[in-house]
Amino acid sequence: MGSDSRVPVTLLTGFLGSGKTTIVNTLLQYPALGATVVIVNEFGEIGLDHELVLSSSEDIVLLQSGCLCCSLRGDLLELLLELNERRAAGEFSYERIVIETSGLADPAPILHTFLTHSVLADAFVMDGVVVTVDTVVGAETLAQHEEAKRQVAMGDLLLLTKTDLPEANEAATQDAIASLNPGAPIRTVKAGQVNPRDLIGLYHFSRAMSATQVGAWMRVDSVPPPSNTDADAWHHLNAIRSVSWCVDAPLIAELFDAWMGQFMAQHGQNLLRFKGLIHVKDAQLPYAVHGVQHIFHPPVALKAWQGEDRRSKLVVIVRDFTDPELEEIFAGLDAQAPSLPLSHGGYLSAEVRA
Repeated sequence: MGSDSRVPVTLLTGFLGSGKTTIVNTLLQYPALGATVVIVNEFGEIGLDHELVLSSSEDIVLLQSGCLCCSLRGDLLELLLELNERRAAGEFSYERIVIETSGLADPAPILHTFLTHSVLADAFVMDGVVVTVDTVVGAETLAQHEEAKRQVAMGDLLLLTKTDLPEANEAATQDAIASLNPGAPIRTVKAGQVNPRDLIGLYHFSRAMSATQVGAWMRVDSVPPPSNTDADAWHHLNAIRSVSWCVDAPLIAELFDAWMGQFMAQHGQNLLRFKGLIHVKDAQLPYAVHGVQHIFHPPVALKAWQGEDRRSKLVVIVRDFTDPELEEIFAGLDAQAPSLPLSHGGYLSAEVRA
């Protein structure tokens, strides 16, 4: 299997005023991010220092750090297609893309575009969602705005910003995000300073990875399973949450496909993220699966198990579920009985039986 030649893409999102532009300004000056395209909403918002600019056109600025800074004046898809064409034509080269979204953006449609558009899927691979969270007003923002909750829930890395300000309340902010995405790693940011290497390689997994590495990416031990205590509380306290589930026995690939198909058909609109490390019955290698709402990356057969733990592990981020509902859904995997019509040639079974 050859190496993946697609260009990795990092999505930088966060609610209005949470510090995305400050992070972008910092990234643009790092030589370590040379050969990176940074797509911003407006050049004027980031205030490029002319001493850092080597050359510029209406939409693209080349900086001394080696970054290409692009202004998103129209449709993101059109800009990405243009960048791909110009790279193929040899007009300029780049090895990575960072996209800054607007403060009210939902990351899911952007992720869908990269997975479903044939040209983008061949040229680019999503490498992670980085979310800025304001520690001054973050807890209040998450309590009041569904957009902010969805951004945090979709994050592969959460950056707590403005932690150097006296008004910052880091503890309250962490409490507010705990139920939304407890498995996501968190970094604190002071004065906009961030290590760019923390922002890359967040979920671009490959066949060269081990089950242990994928398990670290899932952080399943940080995400609680459903609990029957106060089953209706989530409808009142928080519509979005993360839960985990482990299955002891190896899974029949066709049964997993049937279970997932039913899950998507009945609840797909309320599934935000899906991560899984699957022990498939009669397969020698573990499989990593990953989806955003109803769109899934192809399953990846990993190079090896490590350690003695052979359980299948799932982490899902969902909206508007009670614990009994989630337990009933996951019970279909635990049962290991074909109560559903088996799905032959489906999502996982097609890869395993190939």
